[in-house]
Amino acid sequence: MKNQYFGRRRQSAVRAVAWMQGCARVAIGAGMLLNPAQAVRSWSGEYDEKASSLPSRAFGMRDLVLGAGTLWSLHRGHPVRHWFILAVGLELIDSSVTVNKRRITGRAGPLDTWELLTASGLLGGILVGALLDE
Repeated sequence: MKNQYFGRRRQSAVRAVAWMQGCARVAIGAGMLLNPAQAVRSWSGEYDEKASSLPSRAFGMRDLVLGAGTLWSLHRGHPVRHWFILAVGLELIDSSVTVNKRRITGRAGPLDTWELLTASGLLGGILVGALLDE
C-alpha cells in the first residue's frame, strides 16, 4: 500500500514537470518566433536580420510545436514519452552547438541563460522520459 502511494506521488511529480516543460517550450518558442532579434541577441550577442531571422523562427516553431504537443497530450491523457524522446534528441543537437559556441568564442566561466535552458531541457526531458509510467 505504501509503495503504491509513493508511486502515484512520483508520477504526479513527473507529470507536473512535464507540464512545466511543455509550458516553457511554448513560451520560449513563441518568443523566438515573434521576436527573433531579442532571442538571438540574448544567445549570441549579435543579430543579423538576413542570417538569423529564419533559423531563429524555425527553432521557435520547433519548440512551440513540441510544447503544444506535450500539453495537448497531457491534457487528453495520451502518452507523452515520445514528445520527450524527440525533445531530448533535439536538445543534444542544441547542446553540441552551445558547447561549440563556447569553444569558438573562447568563453569560459558560468553558463549563460541559453546554456542553462538547454541543460535543463535536456536533463528534464531525460528524467521525464525515464520516470514516466506509460
